[in-house]
Amino acid sequence: MVARASRLARQNTGARTILVLQYQMPLGCCVHSTPLFAALSRTSPPTTVVVATRGAGKATLEHDPNVAALIGTEDPMSSLTSMWSVAREIRAEIQRRGFQPDLIFQDASNRRGRFALFALILGLAPTSGFADVPELYDLPLTYDPQRSLIDNNLRLAAAVGGSGQHLEPAVYFTRAELERARELLSAVNPRSRPVTAFVVQGSGGQRTAWHEDRFAEVVRFMDGLGHCVVFLGTAAESEEIERIRQAAGDHGQSLAGKTTIAELASLLCLCDLLITVDTGTMHVGRASGVPMVVLGPSWQRPLEWLPLGRPQVRILRGPDREDVPAGYRLDEIEVEDVVAAARDLLEIYPPNNEAREARVAARISVTREQH
Repeated sequence: MVARASRLARQNTGARTILVLQYQMPLGCCVHSTPLFAALSRTSPPTTVVVATRGAGKATLEHDPNVAALIGTEDPMSSLTSMWSVAREIRAEIQRRGFQPDLIFQDASNRRGRFALFALILGLAPTSGFADVPELYDLPLTYDPQRSLIDNNLRLAAAVGGSGQHLEPAVYFTRAELERARELLSAVNPRSRPVTAFVVQGSGGQRTAWHEDRFAEVVRFMDGLGHCVVFLGTAAESEEIERIRQAAGDHGQSLAGKTTIAELASLLCLCDLLITVDTGTMHVGRASGVPMVVLGPSWQRPLEWLPLGRPQVRILRGPDREDVPAGYRLDEIEVEDVVAAARDLLEIYPPNNEAREARVAARISVTREQH
């Protein structure tokens, strides 16, 4: 690997093509990769970014202007046989499209040894990433727990001449997806009231949910302010959403399960406030720039995942703790805390069409040819 590492060092100058392998699929991981692609596109000369991914990764990056080409595959991590099969598929697609990668990157979400093994099997170019088996990379990076996931990712761009300056995530959408979002909102908000979106349930893998009766109180408060309340999320969350709606006096409309990731991003650009637990949709909200109140778990380090220091975000969480007691539902966060944070944001960022359209304009993308 010494010769390949020397070749990697020489890639700091001149035009280059970088193949990024993105196979860690939680939505937050996919969203947190987008600043890396933006940073690579800003190098001088700009880097050509090709991403091989699947599922939520493909849906998140479908219209990203910083990605020159997107290769959708099956999951290479299901077995060693799948690794070889998908590697052959990627090599064939790279050749068909006329790319010659100079480097292969894997970001800080993809830091298990099996991801590095896959990059090694692919064998197209020198490799760099954060795997816990560093000898599998030509240029290994050690994950820095004193930085956020995004800022760790940006170290890859810095390694090839990028500035390393912090960038926020962005999820892009087309005009057609924007119109679909407008139609969905128009159907539930015919009087064009300000819109507050709620995300009330996490993915289920971690304890990030809040008490339903407390959510219901906040829904009633927002309705009392004259806001149209919409619930976002997946179709699997419909039952809990309906319980909260009923407890709130049938206030609010559910759009859960009715959007793609790109449509969700465009819809959030059109909202005035997002009140959300720490889950995938929250990360899409961050990527849309909508003002939001985040209900964060006290057992998770906020630095890695949460949008700290963002002026349009209020993060509510209890004191740091190591344990997660049975039945824990963000117990430390009271209704009054959420209401106060919502009032504060609405005073600083009052609902208005100019702000919505500015968010849209920053994230609308011309459809790239799909392959």
